[in-house]
Amino acid sequence: MSDQTTYNKLKDQKSAYLKQHESNPVHWWPWGPEALQKSKDENKPIFLSVGYSSCHWCHVMAHESFEDQETADFLNQHFVCIKVDREEWPDIDNYYQQACQLFTRSGGWPLSAFLLPDLRPYFVGTYFPLIPSGGQTSFKDLIKELDRAFNEEKSQVEENAANVTKAIAEGLVTKEKVQFDGHFPAPTAVLEAIGQFEDKEFGGYGAAPKFPQFAFYEWAVEQMLEGMVEQSKGEHIIKSIERMLMGGMMDQARGGIHRYSTDEKWMIPHFEKMLYDQAGLLRLLSKVSMLYPSPLVYDHIMNTLDYLEAEMLGDDGNFFAAQDADSEGTEGLYFSFTEEEFEDLVNKVEDEENISDRMDQIKAWFGITKEGNFDHGLNVVSLNWEKREEIFTTESWDLVRKIRKSILNERKTRIPPFTDNKGIASWNFMLISALVDIMQYCKIDVIRQMASSLFNRALEGSYTNFIVAKEDNRMSLRHSTTKSGSLPYLEDYVFFCETQLRTYEITGNPVFKDNFYDTLDFIYKEFIEGETLLTRAKSSGEFELYPNQKHSPYDSSFRSPVATLILLARRAALLFSEPELLDPIKDLMEATTQQVLVNPLGAGEGLRALTYPTEAYKVIKLPRKWLENSEFLGFIPYFLPRFVLSYTDEENESWQICGMTQCELQGEGLKNFIETLTPPKPEETSKE
Repeated sequence: MSDQTTYNKLKDQKSAYLKQHESNPVHWWPWGPEALQKSKDENKPIFLSVGYSSCHWCHVMAHESFEDQETADFLNQHFVCIKVDREEWPDIDNYYQQACQLFTRSGGWPLSAFLLPDLRPYFVGTYFPLIPSGGQTSFKDLIKELDRAFNEEKSQVEENAANVTKAIAEGLVTKEKVQFDGHFPAPTAVLEAIGQFEDKEFGGYGAAPKFPQFAFYEWAVEQMLEGMVEQSKGEHIIKSIERMLMGGMMDQARGGIHRYSTDEKWMIPHFEKMLYDQAGLLRLLSKVSMLYPSPLVYDHIMNTLDYLEAEMLGDDGNFFAAQDADSEGTEGLYFSFTEEEFEDLVNKVEDEENISDRMDQIKAWFGITKEGNFDHGLNVVSLNWEKREEIFTTESWDLVRKIRKSILNERKTRIPPFTDNKGIASWNFMLISALVDIMQYCKIDVIRQMASSLFNRALEGSYTNFIVAKEDNRMSLRHSTTKSGSLPYLEDYVFFCETQLRTYEITGNPVFKDNFYDTLDFIYKEFIEGETLLTRAKSSGEFELYPNQKHSPYDSSFRSPVATLILLARRAALLFSEPELLDPIKDLMEATTQQVLVNPLGAGEGLRALTYPTEAYKVIKLPRKWLENSEFLGFIPYFLPRFVLSYTDEENESWQICGMTQCELQGEGLKNFIETLTPPKPEETSKE
C-alpha cells in the first residue's frame, strides 16, 4: 500500500460498499461537509461516484479505474472525489440519476457525476471503461476533458449546470394529457393499449433486458381475480409469469430472484439479489397462487421464504440489503455449472435408481448443454418451458425437487457471493408487507406458517433497527443500520405506513391502526407539495445543499412510494370514516393519473392505486376475535386491496360492509358472514 492511500477517508465507514474502496489509491471522501468545503476552498470540481456493494459493473470500474495508480493520481490532483452508497443516500442517487437521464438518456450504476463546487452537475454518466471500448469514451479521456472544460470553458460549464438544475427542478415527468371517459380506463383497455409491446413468443413486454415489473403484474393478476381482464390478455399475463418463474432469473435451486434478465428469454440474469425484489416477488406470487395454484408457484414461495430466513435475516430481525452478482471475481460463477458438473450432481440424487438412464431428459428439462448458455461453457439453471407438460406431472416434479436439492448441496461447496448485511428501512418494511400478503392470500397452511414465523421476527426487528423514537405522534425512522441517523425519506415513511396498516389488518391490534393514522398525517404535512410529493421532508430541506426533489410516480427499482401513498390514503378514508383524508392528495391523484396512463407498464403501482372508482372501495367491520378462527382466516384471501379490514372488540358478532357514505350489507355471526358473501353454486340458483 502506498503512502498516498492514507488520504483515503473511507476506512471508518460502516457501509460495505465504501469499505470495498478504502484501499483504492483514489483519495475518496465520504459524503459530508468536509469534502464539500474542500471543493469550494480549492475551487476544484467534484467527482461523485455512486454505487452499491453488490453491483457487478461497480466492481468492474473499481478494478479498472479506481485501482489504477495513474488514473487515481489525475483524479486526486484535479477533483475532490466522493464515494456514496446509493442505499444509504437514496435522494442523492435519485437527484443525479435524473441528471444522468438528461445528459445521456440512460442511468444506472456505477453513477459517475461531475459537479461544480456548489453541487450542480455539469456532466453525469454511468460506467466508463479504462480504455476506449465499443465506441465508448475511456474514463481517462473523460476526466481529462472534464477537467479541461471546468478550467477553460467555465461559461459553457456553468450554462450546462444551470440548464440541468432547472430541468430537474421543473420535473422530468411528461405533461402529456391522456383523454379517457369515466373515472379511469378499464383494465382491458389499458392492456390493449400496451398490446403492441407484448413479446408473444417469450412472454413479458418489450425486448431485452427484461425486468420483473412486479407491481404491473400484481395489478394485472388482481384484475384477473376480479374478472376484469379478457381471456387473451390474461393468458399473456400468466404466460409471462410462468416463463419468468421457469427462467434463469429465478434461483431454481435456492429460491429468490435475481435483479433482471439480460436476454429476452428470461434465461441469463444479472445475478445480484436485492431485498426489494424478493418483496415484490412474494407480493405477486401470493395473489398468483389464487389464480394459478400450481407447484411451480408454491415452490417458489416456499423456497424464497426459506432463502430469506437462511441467508438474508440477521440475528436482530433485520433483513439484509443484497447479495453480490460476483463470486471469486466472476459474475454468476456460484450459480452456473458445466455439463459435467451438472451430470455429477444429478448422479448424487438420493432415492432414484438408474437416474443416469434419464440424464438426457433431465438435462433437457434444466436447459443444460455441453456448449453452455452462459460464459465459459457454463449453464445457468432454468426449467425448459417447451417441456412443461413433461415437467408438470407429480412424478416429474418430485424429481425436479430432488435435483434442486442436489444443486443446492453442490453449491454449498463453493465460495458464495458477498452478502451486504446493511438494513434499509424501506426495503425491510416492503418485505414485512409482502409477508402479510402471503399470510392473507396463500391458502397453503405450511406456507402461511413459514411467512408468519418470519413476519414475527421481522416486525420486532424493524422496531429495533429502524424506529428511533416516537415523537410528536409519529415514528422517527432511521434509513439505514449503517448510519446512526438519517433524513426523513418519503420511501421509509410510506412503506412504514403500509406495514402498520397491513399488520393491523392481519392482527387486529389497534396500536398499528393508530401508527398508520399518525404516520399518514406526518406524510401529509411534510412531503406533499401541490400535485407532487417530495423525496425528503420539507423541514429537513434547509439543512442540505442539494435540492429536495419531486418524487416520480413511476416504479423504478421498486414500486413507487407516490402510488403506494395514494392507495393507502384511499383505504384510510374508509377505515377511519374520514372522506376528508382524500382532500390533501386530490391534486396529486389527478396529476398521477395522467402520468400513469402515459406509461402504464412503468407504473404498475399507479394502476393499482387508481384503477378503481371511490365507490368500489369497501370497509369490512368485523369482530376481532374472528382472527382466531381458522374458518375466517380461510376466507380472507378473497378480500383484495380495495377492501380494508376493520375490527371491533364488542361482545356481539355483528358485521358490516360499508362504502364511503353508507353501509350496504350487515349481519350476525361468522357463518352468516361467509354464507352472505359466498356466491351460490350453479345448482343452487333459482329454477323456473
